[in-house]
Amino acid sequence: MKHLKVVSLFSGCGGFDLGATSWEGLDIIWANDIDVSAAQAYKHMVPCGEFHHRDIQEVKNFPSSDILIGCYPCTGFSVGARRRGRGMAERDLMNIKGNFLYKEFLRALKQSKPRYFFVENVTGMISAKNGWFFEQQTEGFNEAGYKVHVGCLFGPDFGLAQSRSRIFIVGIRSDIALDFEYYGPDPTHGKEGMPPYLTMKDVIGDMPLFAEGEYLQETFHGHYLTRQRKRGWNEQSYTIVADGAHVTLHPEGEPMKQVGKDQWILQGSFNRRLSWRECARLQGFDDSKFPEMPLKHLYKVIGNAVPPAFGRALVKPVLEFEGLLKNKH
Repeated sequence: MKHLKVVSLFSGCGGFDLGATSWEGLDIIWANDIDVSAAQAYKHMVPCGEFHHRDIQEVKNFPSSDILIGCYPCTGFSVGARRRGRGMAERDLMNIKGNFLYKEFLRALKQSKPRYFFVENVTGMISAKNGWFFEQQTEGFNEAGYKVHVGCLFGPDFGLAQSRSRIFIVGIRSDIALDFEYYGPDPTHGKEGMPPYLTMKDVIGDMPLFAEGEYLQETFHGHYLTRQRKRGWNEQSYTIVADGAHVTLHPEGEPMKQVGKDQWILQGSFNRRLSWRECARLQGFDDSKFPEMPLKHLYKVIGNAVPPAFGRALVKPVLEFEGLLKNKH
């Protein structure tokens, strides 16, 4: 069987890679992340030829590949970061080192020369600095010889019980683009003839209401109570975040109540944050696969991860074009 070589950058705990390699025919030959907990989880869960736990800026040479995955972080672009920054000025985005890591991805792209590349990121990246950051990236990809396709991913469309929204960027090398037009991933849920959207009841309803040591029990600070943090069993969760203190509430019990502008209160006797295992499932992971590590580190690597369902959906059209998948189902 034909196989495609994959290089993965900013790999995190391997969410995108797990989804992509759930299809046969993809071999991850090289991966990288700077975070020690993410590296630990990745090496525990994802088959990989070489994993490099180091700052990507220290990597001088990247191997050639057929597919390059690079879900580089953009620290100041997310809604949560803007909210915590309370009106972060656009000029402040220029001072956040993480917002320029796309340049390292572009450097790797020019060395690796893959047939295809994939990027997933927060939706705020498109509008940040009036689109300047996003334009810099797409222009760089075009100049490197890639036709770029951009679109949006909504978690429930791909089987997540979580209202996570992300953008994706797919690059097709110019010589390949002569024969292949990428139209984006096909949803798997919620449309006519498809399974309905999953709810939290479907995904975490069988889990214990109390699992000692698996959820953060810190006090709900003032910022936490400035907005709605709780959805019901028959809904999708809010976006799973990387900071355990900001993780949303478990759906059991009474809803929160708004008592003023940016003021909410808890009601009833059952109010706790989602556990790390519940967060893992809502991200589409098998919660039994994670290695042992401190609770806050588990929240971080899970919240920062690309849901495997996104990786699986994004690579599917490429695999169909390459003849690794015979049917469009």
